[in-house]
Parts: sequence; structure tokens; C-alpha cells
Amino acid sequence: MKFYKIYPECPAGFEGVEWDESFDPPRQISAHLIFAAPVFAELITSYGGAFAVTEPLAEALAKSGLTGFQFGPLSGEISPDLSKDTPPFEIPALRGLVITGRALADDFGVKMLGLLILSERAVDFLTMRNESFGKYVYELS
Repeated sequence: MKFYKIYPECPAGFEGVEWDESFDPPRQISAHLIFAAPVFAELITSYGGAFAVTEPLAEALAKSGLTGFQFGPLSGEISPDLSKDTPPFEIPALRGLVITGRALADDFGVKMLGLLILSERAVDFLTMRNESFGKYVYELS
């Protein structure tokens, strides 16, 4: 099976990410994200390495049979430091995407802290939902 490294859209920094350090790499337990830009993708990351998905994608993933993830709490707010010229935007309903799988074994995994690795099956699933997901995907060599 082929695997891919994924660099999701990153519209947010983090105010706080709680990690479970008993895993290698550590797993995100919960996160509070500060958004500096609108969310255009269903799968996003933050500068702190936390992952999130929109509610519709969370529902689809839960039914997909893909492995290596679960959902956790996530909260977010729009950055108070945005320029007055920034058009207003809303944050969609999001869920924390907790990566529980092993990279190169499960459909979702991480290498190091924050490098998301997906199986070909997971990439196909996400690309079928939204073709533009392909711009975040790079085949592992």
C-alpha cells in the first residue's frame, strides 16, 4: 500500500494543546485554536501540530472504516489581533482529530510531531469528498 505525507491547510495557531506524552509521538487530547484566516478545507492543522476536521467530515470518517484516529474536544476563536482590513469570517463546527494510528501501518498516522501520514485509501476517501485535497498530498519516496 502507498502512503503519503499531508500538509493540510493551516489557518490557525494554538492557544493551548493538551498532549498525552505516554505515546511516541505524543497524541493530542484537546486543543484551543486561534484562527487568523477563514477555514476552507475539511481537514486542517495548526502551527502547534494539532489536527481538526469539520463536523461533516468527522461524521463521514466515523462511518468510513478507516483506521488510526478518534475525535476529541476542540474549541476555537478568531484572533483578536486581526487587521481591521480583514473581512469578517466564521469558524465552522470542528472536532479535534486525534491520531492514534502508526504511520505506514494504519490509514492515519504521524511521524515526528505534526507530520501527518495517510494511506492511499485515506487519500482516496478525502479526495473523493473534495478534489482540492490533492494539493496537500505528497507521495512518500
